[in-house]
Amino acid sequence: MNAVVAFDMDGTLIDSAADIGAAVNRMRVSFGLKELPRESVVRMVGNGARVLVARALADTPGIDPDEAFRRYRHEYDTHLIDETRLYPGVPETLDALKAAGFRLAVFTNKPYGSTCFILKGLGIDTLFSAVVGADSGFPLKPEPDALRHILEKTGTDAAGSWMVGDNWTDIDSGHAAGFRTAYCNWGYGAPDKIRPDAVCASMDALKRTIMDANNGE
Repeated sequence: MNAVVAFDMDGTLIDSAADIGAAVNRMRVSFGLKELPRESVVRMVGNGARVLVARALADTPGIDPDEAFRRYRHEYDTHLIDETRLYPGVPETLDALKAAGFRLAVFTNKPYGSTCFILKGLGIDTLFSAVVGADSGFPLKPEPDALRHILEKTGTDAAGSWMVGDNWTDIDSGHAAGFRTAYCNWGYGAPDKIRPDAVCASMDALKRTIMDANNGE
């Protein structure tokens, strides 16, 4: 199998809403602001931490964005896996895809160090052949440059490869790189903008979708 399956992190492999929401609210409280409902914070996720912080402070102009970002990063980086968990079926799906011959990768707008810490803390770090984060030297999603780097690093081809995520940025980056795309509807993204090749309601469904599609070639 000369293909790679690249995964988004938040809302795809991991349910990190509680830790992200708590960090956003600790950042807001540090400026004397009220906390936001967790559901509101979740809807802000998907375009990187700086955009998340800007959205979380949209009701309070005048706060220095760099200082707000610094405070958020401190709060989040010291509580990365307090409540963050893998979604059901993640280890089994990754194991099955790897056993079938796929290489596995992570492409996230989360910083590289934080990503590796979470993957190791949740026990799945050794399954991935490549990890690309927000500070790995490539444009953020939806740009496709990081996926092209992943192809080169893993020695795989775009044909037969997949980008898996829960946001339109994941799907757009995958299409731009020539990947097939799978949308995870258990995540944080809004499906109205998204035109994936497949929509999956569980990790098991994702596994079957990818393996059936590639076995049919």
